[in-house]
Amino acid sequence: MKLSLPETLLSQLSEFISVKTALHFPREQWEDLERKAISAAKEFNFADPESFIRWVVGSTLTAGQLDILASHLTIHETYFWREPLVFEALCGQVLPELVRARAGGEKRLRLWSAGCATGEEPYSLAIALRRVLPDPENWHITILATDINPRVLRRAAEGVYGEWSFRNAPPWLKEKYLQSKGKGNYELIPEIRKMVTFAYLNLAEDIYPSPMNNTNAMDIIFCRNVTMYFAQERTRQVGLNLSRSLVDGGWLMVGASELSQQSFDSFTPVLFPGAIVYRKEGRETEPFAVLPAAGLFPGADFFSPLPESSALAEQAAPQPWPGESEIKQPAEVPAAQPAAQKDAPAVSAARPDMELAVRSLANQGKLAEALALCETAIASDKMNPGLHFLCAVILRELDRLEEEAASLKHTLYLDPDFVPAHYSMGNLLLRQGNARAARKAFNNALTLLNAFGHDDILPESEGLTAGRFREIIQATIQTGAGV
Repeated sequence: MKLSLPETLLSQLSEFISVKTALHFPREQWEDLERKAISAAKEFNFADPESFIRWVVGSTLTAGQLDILASHLTIHETYFWREPLVFEALCGQVLPELVRARAGGEKRLRLWSAGCATGEEPYSLAIALRRVLPDPENWHITILATDINPRVLRRAAEGVYGEWSFRNAPPWLKEKYLQSKGKGNYELIPEIRKMVTFAYLNLAEDIYPSPMNNTNAMDIIFCRNVTMYFAQERTRQVGLNLSRSLVDGGWLMVGASELSQQSFDSFTPVLFPGAIVYRKEGRETEPFAVLPAAGLFPGADFFSPLPESSALAEQAAPQPWPGESEIKQPAEVPAAQPAAQKDAPAVSAARPDMELAVRSLANQGKLAEALALCETAIASDKMNPGLHFLCAVILRELDRLEEEAASLKHTLYLDPDFVPAHYSMGNLLLRQGNARAARKAFNNALTLLNAFGHDDILPESEGLTAGRFREIIQATIQTGAGV
């Protein structure tokens, strides 16, 4: 190993990176770490990489600075339909079984692409859903795509890709779901783009599962080629958190090189033809019967187009959900004023256990039950802003955006200094395409955060410090509302 930088400095940098980003660079990878540090130093305008490393390990970096550093430390290499046998299992067996199970009840599906990079993976998930669901317009579909780097998230949200992004994709994918923009570039059709929500999230530092960042009650999580950068103990912690983010019977897909029962011991491995994926078993979870390679589409060539409405079990009567044209913009949020620090809003004095029960139901994906119990709690304590906020979070997961807006306005009427409500209002506006109003709501939250110390635990934030919440909001502005 030929190193030009002092080993003591590289050791300090490696430890700093591990703590702040969960990325792991053991001694045998220090040559690679040195190259990446030299590259990062140039972007931070340091001519001397030694001075740069001393600055990094001796400073409190902002979320934006950490994101820039992380972008030099990882490879954002991805493409559509990566590891096609995993998508064959997804389209041929996992999704159809979920559709059958949900067809007679709450028609909802929640997917998360954790470490989504430039977006090819979550858009592939959207395409998979469009191919499998007979009536996608009658389902509540959430596809959350998160990454640590706002710059790649901005690229992903644009939905424009070159030929290299399709190097492993079946021909029908580009022909059916993208439109040529000329010069070898292709843009996703609007029906696919609008299915995916991009958001900033740091798997090392942020809290998940949490309704605050929409990472709870997931049916399927793709976290592929992300934990390969982590130390084993960190990978295991991430695996436990991802398990808690899934409903019982939910699925976790990791990269082929990341399969490890030591790291993901809270899951049951399931062997499909050509692919191994993990399943979260629960007390009431039925064993999953893996079908032969032909899956639910016998005789079909997986690399040839399927009809949009596949021959699945008969569906229950459609239960329409509000489309974009039916969503009304919430009233403009009044500008926040700096406020003195205060205690968290009180939970219902009559039933202090009800809020915990509501959260438990929501985390299990039992949203109708959670909403009913939350409304019962509000009926007995109408002046509790925390309950109105919790109701808004559940309504967001149900895609009842107009009602979510009303609940958020109730929250802010009762407590204008309720920081998470301003943040959620910003996210709601962002989903509706109103970036200007979203930024105003985010700035309201940032203004209120000035009353807190960096390490103060923020009320109603599920344990987030004010400093970390500030960084998340700033990263969200950079990602989607930075105009």
